[in-house]
Amino acid sequence: MIFFVTILGIVLSILIFLNRAERFGSNFYLALFIFCHSFFAITSFAFLSSEFRWLVTRIYPFTVLMNMSAGPLLYLYFASVFQPNFKFRKKYLFHFLPSVLFFINASPYLYMGDAEKNAFVNAFLNDHSIGFNVPTLLVPYYFHVVFRMTQSFLYLLLSFQMFFNSFRSNHFRIRNAQGYHYGYYCMCFLFGFGFYGMFIYVGININPSNRSYFGSVGAMNTLIASPRFLNAMFILTALFHPKLVFEKYFIEKSKPEFRSLRKKNPTLDPEAAKYDLVEIDRLFTEYIETKPYLSAGFSLNMISNGTKLPVHQISYYIKHQYDLTFNEWKNEQRIKHAVELINAGHADQLTLESISLQCGYLSRANFVEAFKKVMGLTPSEFLANHNKK
Repeated sequence: MIFFVTILGIVLSILIFLNRAERFGSNFYLALFIFCHSFFAITSFAFLSSEFRWLVTRIYPFTVLMNMSAGPLLYLYFASVFQPNFKFRKKYLFHFLPSVLFFINASPYLYMGDAEKNAFVNAFLNDHSIGFNVPTLLVPYYFHVVFRMTQSFLYLLLSFQMFFNSFRSNHFRIRNAQGYHYGYYCMCFLFGFGFYGMFIYVGININPSNRSYFGSVGAMNTLIASPRFLNAMFILTALFHPKLVFEKYFIEKSKPEFRSLRKKNPTLDPEAAKYDLVEIDRLFTEYIETKPYLSAGFSLNMISNGTKLPVHQISYYIKHQYDLTFNEWKNEQRIKHAVELINAGHADQLTLESISLQCGYLSRANFVEAFKKVMGLTPSEFLANHNKK
């Protein structure tokens, strides 16, 4: 049953790939990661199955290439999700260099005859130590296995660091306005650390000096039971996140509701009695009619100079009137203006850099980051969605 769930991972990767919102968006890397990860899992499980061992004779050592490519692809996925200015560069291809080198190292297997391959796989079922006789060019098979899993685990750690920093900035809440699948990511890392951690443990223990794991197929199956289960759970978990699997059908197409357009009832706050909020609201509203927040370097002091109100009163007014900090309010106003420019068709004549400058952002990266935080999409994703209408 678990083996067939693993095969379902290939189907899942194809669904994510076909239903991604952008050609080379984050789900492009996610689909490739799940495909490579499932490809490796299928091969490793088939190694210990008399029913499916024929798969091994046909797809090894390509499983080495897939296994070692999964880590970099996972890293690129989270980089594309959590780094607003992420763009694939040629230097990222170096992440896949170890995959190619280890594939070449295992390539002598390709030149074995079909009869020799079948005999090798059948013998492995009876004596797992034969696995150390897999022909290689440079690195012995034992170090081959341990390095592959260790590399994948290190990429998992790098990915987790990006996820954790973003999750912490959201105060460890699953719900967020950026469209991040924090719940799914938490489950992925839980299963991922267990999966690769257990395979590192397996790799360390199946060495020529430790015969206890070579007694029978049952003993080896028991050893990798946990990775099998964790891999199946990883795949099944994705099925409960249709917004991730069928991304292009769930991109928000409706007009966004900016929090800065929803005013609270200040009379519910006892501290409001300290201030003349009616007068503050009048002065503040008159001041922002000219959209001064579109100027670079816009600050609370500029509002104070323009309205003759103390800075602390303005800060209180924004926080308790809109439930936003000053910077959150400022970014919402700027992004609202950017959306208005795009909806008015100005994006056809202007670049994203020009739009960002018109909205008060001197840095394209800051504009992209603010846009995604407010809208839940990058400007490119929003434009792609807008052009479909």
